Amino acid sequence: MRKGNQGDRRAAWIAAAGAVVLFAVLSFPCNYWLSLTMPRHQAIQLPAMLLIGLALGGVARKVNVKDLSWGLALLLLAMGSLIFWMLPRSIDLAVIHPWFNRIMHLHMVATGFAIAITLRNMPFELKIAFPGMLAGMLIATGASLRAFTILLCSSFTIEQQHETGMWLMLIGVAVFLGTAVFFIRRLGRE
Repeated sequence: MRKGNQGDRRAAWIAAAGAVVLFAVLSFPCNYWLSLTMPRHQAIQLPAMLLIGLALGGVARKVNVKDLSWGLALLLLAMGSLIFWMLPRSIDLAVIHPWFNRIMHLHMVATGFAIAITLRNMPFELKIAFPGMLAGMLIATGASLRAFTILLCSSFTIEQQHETGMWLMLIGVAVFLGTAVFFIRRLGRE
């Protein structure tokens, strides 16, 4: 075995172990604190689980989705998963029942993993379109949460709902700007 491959493999194992530890910390000792307010639950915990999955997919270099039709199906499933866990009923159940919240955690990690292994080999247009649609969804959801003066999630307050809306819009803008930078840098190379 070559020295470089062994170093890459070691780095992948260290990253995977770090992801498991971070998952365990966010899912168990920090779960109560993160579930106390809507901004913490929806703008910290949910994205953190997604990022853990993205990181795991990033280091799992041998796991790839090369077929375009399977890639599109996985990306649509991932988008549906993100939408499901942003529905008021799903949020309420996740806050009320810790076991349901842990299902959300595992599902978001799996969703992030699926996105990472799929986007790696997809055409450039999909690498731009998917995060662009995600940014649009986050901005629209955030704007809705800010605009509604009726309580959507019974586990939280109107103020928390409005604050979550602001954070989701900021995350959406950050995803959009990151996508724009990726797009401009890619055009600069061609």
